[in-house]
Amino acid sequence: MSAVVRLIGLVVLMVGLLTGCNVLAQYYEDVDNVGKKIVADWKELPEVSDAKYDYMHGVDSGQRLTLEVVIRAESVSDEVIDKLKDIATRDYWQSTAYDRDGVSLRFAAYSSDNPPTEDVTGPDRAIHRDRLGVPEKVGLEKYGPRPTK
Repeated sequence: MSAVVRLIGLVVLMVGLLTGCNVLAQYYEDVDNVGKKIVADWKELPEVSDAKYDYMHGVDSGQRLTLEVVIRAESVSDEVIDKLKDIATRDYWQSTAYDRDGVSLRFAAYSSDNPPTEDVTGPDRAIHRDRLGVPEKVGLEKYGPRPTK
C-alpha cells in the first residue's frame, strides 16, 4: 500500500472523528418516530395545550429523547401527569425503539400558566420531571406483547 493511500485513509479517519461521526452514536429512525407518536397522542388530549420532543444522538449524548408537554392550567393534576406518562411509556413499549440499547426517555410537564422558555439560565418551570421506561415484565402485563420487527 502506498504512502499516499495511507495518508488519504488517515485524513478521512481524522475528518470523521473531528466531525463527530461515530457508528456507535448514530441516528435511529424508530427512536425519532416514537417521539413523533408520543407527541401526536398527547396533542389529541383536551388537557394538553402543546407538546414537543427533542431527539439527541451523538457521542456525548447517546440516544436521548426529551419529551415536553404543556398542560392546560385548569387541567393540571397528578392524574393527568400519570396519564401522559403512561401514554409515553405505552408508545415506547409498543415501538421497536424499545429494543435499542441506551435509549433514555426524559419527561417534563409544564402548566400553561408557566410554560417552558428558551432561557436555560432561569428557574426550572417544570411542574414534574421524570425518566420513563418500563421493565419487560411490567410492559407485558400492562401493555401486552411487543411488536415483532
